[in-house]
Amino acid sequence: MKILLVSGSLILSGALIAQERVRQDTIAPVEMESVTILAPRKDVGTIVHLSGSEVLLRQQDLHKFDQVDGNQILQSQPGVYTQQEDGWGLRLNVGLRGTGVLRSSRITLMEDGVLAAPAPYSSPSAYYTPPFWKYQNIEILKGSAQLLAGPQTTGGAINLLTPVLDEKNDLKTQLAFGNFGQMRIGAQGEWKIAPRTSIGLGLNQSSAQGFKEILSKTAGGYRLRDGYLKIGQHLDEEDIHHLEFLLGYTGELSNQTYLGTTFTDAINDPYKMYLGASRDTMDMSRWLTRLSYTYNIKPGWFRVDVYQQKVNRNWYKLDKVDAGFGAKGISNILLDPNLYANEINALNGNNRDTAMASIKANNRAYLMRGVQARGQYTHNLLGQKVTHEAGLRLHFDSEDRFQWSDKYLMLNSEISLFSLGEKGAAGNRIDEASARSAYYRTTWALGNWTLQGGVRLEHIIAQRIDFGNNDAERSAINIKTQRNEVVGLLPGLSINKNLGRWWTAFGGLHKGFSPAGSKEGVLPEESLNTELGIKHRYFPVQLTIFNSDYSRLLGSDAAASGGTGEGSLYNGGSAVARGAEIRLGTGDKHWKTEISATYTDAFFTENFSSTFEEWGNIQYGDALPYIPKLQGMFQFSYNWEKVTVNWQTVYGGERKSLASSIDWDLPSSWVHNIGAQYALPKGFQLSGSIQNVFNSQHLIAVRPAGFRTYAPRMILIKLGWEL
Repeated sequence: MKILLVSGSLILSGALIAQERVRQDTIAPVEMESVTILAPRKDVGTIVHLSGSEVLLRQQDLHKFDQVDGNQILQSQPGVYTQQEDGWGLRLNVGLRGTGVLRSSRITLMEDGVLAAPAPYSSPSAYYTPPFWKYQNIEILKGSAQLLAGPQTTGGAINLLTPVLDEKNDLKTQLAFGNFGQMRIGAQGEWKIAPRTSIGLGLNQSSAQGFKEILSKTAGGYRLRDGYLKIGQHLDEEDIHHLEFLLGYTGELSNQTYLGTTFTDAINDPYKMYLGASRDTMDMSRWLTRLSYTYNIKPGWFRVDVYQQKVNRNWYKLDKVDAGFGAKGISNILLDPNLYANEINALNGNNRDTAMASIKANNRAYLMRGVQARGQYTHNLLGQKVTHEAGLRLHFDSEDRFQWSDKYLMLNSEISLFSLGEKGAAGNRIDEASARSAYYRTTWALGNWTLQGGVRLEHIIAQRIDFGNNDAERSAINIKTQRNEVVGLLPGLSINKNLGRWWTAFGGLHKGFSPAGSKEGVLPEESLNTELGIKHRYFPVQLTIFNSDYSRLLGSDAAASGGTGEGSLYNGGSAVARGAEIRLGTGDKHWKTEISATYTDAFFTENFSSTFEEWGNIQYGDALPYIPKLQGMFQFSYNWEKVTVNWQTVYGGERKSLASSIDWDLPSSWVHNIGAQYALPKGFQLSGSIQNVFNSQHLIAVRPAGFRTYAPRMILIKLGWEL
């Protein structure tokens, strides 16, 4: 048997989920095969990746409603839960199949098959929000697909695919304007500059003045700049050897805050933003470099990626208020406004006596680098096709916190600097993790049956170096360290059965895992995950039932969840998340309709006490927070000649903000979206969209600090041009 055990992307036929039929013998470009999870290949025949209830979103799906918020895009898909935070999609909060949504910390985010979050091992809750405008496809992977992704292997993974260089010249541009000062401008294209050399380039800027108001002045705006440069070089005429270089940049400057409002203000004045948040600013830059080599042969491929990502950000935001009775955290103030009436007046700028605001500079630097090798090889054995897949990842990432808090006077509707804080006094430490992970999986095609088994290994060494609050020079005089080493062995088994020409039944069983962080003695989150379902082989028709049985959950002391912001992970009790996903789609040349729905029953299965604010004192049967029992989507599209119209209705069920609470305090909601496109002569296209047509501003969260409401109605007009 010829080599290759090094792999990382699978190949499940996109025909299983495409909006129209896709021929079984379609061959994806080699560059796509080695980064995607769902690309088809004819030489593999009936051997497919068994991810179960997978979802493939194509670029045209992402642009139907021109939604700027990735949370809104993803929430319409089965098995996906999101929590909107700022309304502009600057903070992605996504969970899959019962995992928590906090900062997308319980799923694996990838770009072109490579880890994408700032520090997925040492700080999985670090905010990462990919700008969705640039992606060619988005793959939502659940079930056994996670064997190839990691390190988060319980709920699922999301793989974001940048455009593949196909050696064809093309160019797309757009210019868009909307209410609340929205403006978007961008260009994306590819140029073949030599017989075997292509360059891909994408540039985009989106901005808005904001829909919030501070004392009748517009607030809550942002400016986001994003771009990439991709260079592809075929090293031979047969396309056996291929090199690719990617350089990416993202920059954000925004007036975003952790400060929500009281319940009363959220209901009566959802646009309100307190004076206390007027100095809150996020300043972030992200640089990514990646060099990839692909070796392609008829029965398989081999790919190596060397990658590095640097993220620097300073989120300067209100932390505490002292109205003469000691400094109080903003989360506590907003949850009990009667008790903290003086602090509420100070936040509003209505205080008669001087109050002091503590604004923390949450200054952090993230570094991620590594190398991963993956491969796939298919051959015949005893007259049957067998596919071997394997991968190896050597990875390092770190989070460097160097924070301080400045003091501001709050009086007479003004906030002014009083004193600068000592650098490092509000956090002066480095968290880092080194990881060695590997997987192997084999797939056998036996007539109408396809069997698949594999295992993933995660070996993680995490440590924290704390320099203390009085050592800005980091001389290590009073240094404190902690270290935690964990090993996870994660087996998985899947099975497929073709039921005639049109249908496939599938099932899977695999072990779930989440890294434990650097605190000594904390164990990784573990779960046993099963799925069983049936799907159509050509149309988006699927029914899946799933069950995730957690032996121990992980909690996080993150400020975004109402904690201290110290960031450590700790073990909680056992829980179960079970439910069903359904996806139905049909249509013809002119119209298409699609329905998706997810039912989830997620609850704790033992009693325990927790300081994690979202949990509290847990009793058996308490529901996991921020996970609705039921959510769904209906979408209708109609096109005739040059006109296309899309309508979408998204339902979100009621949720709990606190597991131990009796009430489901976050109400159910209906959100409607409209998008329309008209093809103009000479490659121009005019489009318009209305998000949240009926302006539903329901409660969506009681975190990070205070109540938040859904983003208001947004209208956008866009002119595009394509060469």
